[in-house]
Amino acid sequence: MSWALSCLTFKKVYGAIELVTDKKGKAILIDALQLPYTEVKVVLDQLNHYPKKLWAIGKLYTYSIQNDPFIHVDGDVYIWERFDAHLEKAQLVGQHVDGEEGHYDFALGHLKNNGIGIPGEITADLSLQGRIRATNAGIIGGRNTAFFKEYADSAFSFIDSNRSKITPSLVGSSYALIYEQLLFSVMARAKGIEVAHYIDEGTPQLQQLTDFMRKYGTRKYVHLFGSAKTRFDRCRELELQLRTEYPEYYENVIRFINNTNA
Repeated sequence: MSWALSCLTFKKVYGAIELVTDKKGKAILIDALQLPYTEVKVVLDQLNHYPKKLWAIGKLYTYSIQNDPFIHVDGDVYIWERFDAHLEKAQLVGQHVDGEEGHYDFALGHLKNNGIGIPGEITADLSLQGRIRATNAGIIGGRNTAFFKEYADSAFSFIDSNRSKITPSLVGSSYALIYEQLLFSVMARAKGIEVAHYIDEGTPQLQQLTDFMRKYGTRKYVHLFGSAKTRFDRCRELELQLRTEYPEYYENVIRFINNTNA
């Protein structure tokens, strides 16, 4: 339901929307749910040899194959209006500066405890900044596609050089914070490229971004990030939004779930 609502709201606002997926994703999102993507690239199966806990690497690969300005959105982000021109024309784009430094501090310590070496560019940035500053990648993109190719290459080099250290005890989400969000921010700073953030007035509270009443406000944007996806009220509201705005696709989802569980 989340992926359907995300696709449909962006489709309504922007018209052209691309899906980068694997064979299983296409079977669900395109063949079964018939979501109206204007282009579908089935290319992510080539990452199947990586451990499943490295779930964000599909996003990294997606960034790397873009040759035109783009904004990548997570499957739990929904909009009811276009982004402003400043964001659409920016070299680099992100959702907001993540102020939850404790999460990153834990993640860095967790990786070190698992024997994973932190890239020198990250440690140099931490020393220079004196704090952890990273961009939340609920949305990420921009006009500088060359940067994303270099960034994705660095991220995969970081991951590949530590493949033997990926054990069952490694927390995949903590790893993703570092190789996706923190590394992106570190490399942008090192190159002197400003990141235009959709939310630039400070770190938003979880409650602020996950409330579907935002669709009636001045910033018509919702992201069910973090623990919001475990809250019954947020999931119920998501279901109601899909059922109300796109009843045909809601029925497709229900039919798919019933057939899968039969």
